[in-house]
Amino acid sequence: MKLSKFIFMASIGFLILPPTAFGDDDVASRWNASPILIDGNSAEWASDEITTEASAGAKIALRNDASRLYVLLVLDNPEFQSTVEQTGVTLWINSAMKTKKIHGIKFSRKMVSAEELIQRLKDEGQDVSAEKEAEFKSKPQYLLFACDTVNKKGEVVPHSGQAGVGAYRNAHAEKILSYEFAIPLTLLDDPDNKIKVDPAKPFKFGVEWGGVTEEMLAMRRAQFEGQAGNPDSGSGEFSPEDYLQAGRNGPKAYSFWIDLSLAPEK
Repeated sequence: MKLSKFIFMASIGFLILPPTAFGDDDVASRWNASPILIDGNSAEWASDEITTEASAGAKIALRNDASRLYVLLVLDNPEFQSTVEQTGVTLWINSAMKTKKIHGIKFSRKMVSAEELIQRLKDEGQDVSAEKEAEFKSKPQYLLFACDTVNKKGEVVPHSGQAGVGAYRNAHAEKILSYEFAIPLTLLDDPDNKIKVDPAKPFKFGVEWGGVTEEMLAMRRAQFEGQAGNPDSGSGEFSPEDYLQAGRNGPKAYSFWIDLSLAPEK
C-alpha cells in the first residue's frame, strides 16, 4: 500500500443546517486484492462497483482488505459540491444500523505551523529527533491532509495511536471532484467503545460534506461586532439566532447513508 504518514488534526467543525439526507442503499464492499494509490483518481475503480446517489450528485465505491477500508467518493455535480473543499468530508459509522451520527471520521485540509506539526507527530508516538525538528522548523507552515475521529457534535475525540491513521487525497478535473480515503478498520470503532463494528455484519455508513464554514461564521461574527457602536444596528452581539440565520443564508450541507457490508477475507 503506497501510503505516506499522516497525522491527526485537532479541530472542531460547525454544522448549522441539518444536512440534506437521501435514501439508504445496500452496498457490498469488494475485496481489495491489489494496492491502491491514494491520489484522488478514480481510474483504479471499475464502473460496475460504483453506486450512484443521484439526489446528492454523488457516486461512491468501497473496497476493503484485512486491515483497511477504501472509499471512492465522486461529486460530479457542482450544485452539490457546496463547500466540500473547505469543510472536508466526514464518514459516519453506526453499528446499530441507525442513521444517527455518533462516531465519525473526518478528513480535511489545514495549514499548521512547524511547532504544531512536531507536536502532532509526537502525540502519534513517532520519534522526532532534534535534527528532524530543525528540518521541520525551516519552513513556517505545512499543509495537512488530516484525519480526525469526531463525536456527534463534530468535536475531535482522540483515538489511541495504536488505532492507526487514515489517509486521503482529492483530485479536481473540470467540474468533477473525486476523493479517495484509506481508513484503518480499527478506526471504525469509536474511542469510547460505544460503536463496535463486527466485520461480518452490515453497519450504517454515512457520508457528509459542505455547509457553512468556520471562516464564514467568523466573518459574520465580525460584521455583527463591527456594528456594536452603531445605535441603529443593535448591540453587535452574535446570538444563537444569528448563527442559525447565517446557516440559512449560507451553503447547504449534504449527506447520505448506506448499509455497508465488508467483504470477507480471501
